[in-house]
Amino acid sequence: MKKILLIAILCFSTTIIFAQQEDTFKGFKLGLTAHPTFGYIKSDIQGVDGDGLRAGFTYGLLGDFYFAQNYAFSTALKLTTINGQTKANANNEQKIYKLQYIEVPATVKLCTSENNGLKFFGQFGLGNGFNVRAKQDVKGVSSTPIQEDVDIYKTTSFYRASLIIGAGAEFAVGEKTKLAGGLTFDNGFTDIQSGAGTLKNSYLGLNLAVYF
Repeated sequence: MKKILLIAILCFSTTIIFAQQEDTFKGFKLGLTAHPTFGYIKSDIQGVDGDGLRAGFTYGLLGDFYFAQNYAFSTALKLTTINGQTKANANNEQKIYKLQYIEVPATVKLCTSENNGLKFFGQFGLGNGFNVRAKQDVKGVSSTPIQEDVDIYKTTSFYRASLIIGAGAEFAVGEKTKLAGGLTFDNGFTDIQSGAGTLKNSYLGLNLAVYF
């Protein structure tokens, strides 16, 4: 995990340094984010279905690199928890997946012109997640706990790829400080496990951030 975190930090830091050196237009904006996620699992395993939303959380650094007045390359270095659960039709056994990733997304951010300190934006791109923690709870009939916090890291896929689409707004509260809010849909398209069948996790993020 330490090696993964170090590599992610080095990649993010290198991008920041490069952007600062190439500050030819609106430059680089650094921000902080912390907000809830609402995850779910899609299953193609016969007799096993996804079983609703489960809350998680994400926090970390954001970076926007403007290459034109209203267009930016947007990335981040975040620690994200994506929770979700499945239910077996035969015996109503529930499996709750609690997966944690270091995320380094790569998206394009399209912004409207600013009006009275307010502008709107849309985002589209690729999500890249690297699993650093994986736990599972198992519940039986009537949600009776059978197992709790079982370590499933070895059977969980290390890399998670996803398609990101989002929209929101930014509001200037100072000369350089901006508050941002919006919604992001992060649609996973890689299997989260190494066993038979396919399970894919996705989440909806209620985005909150401050840029400096």
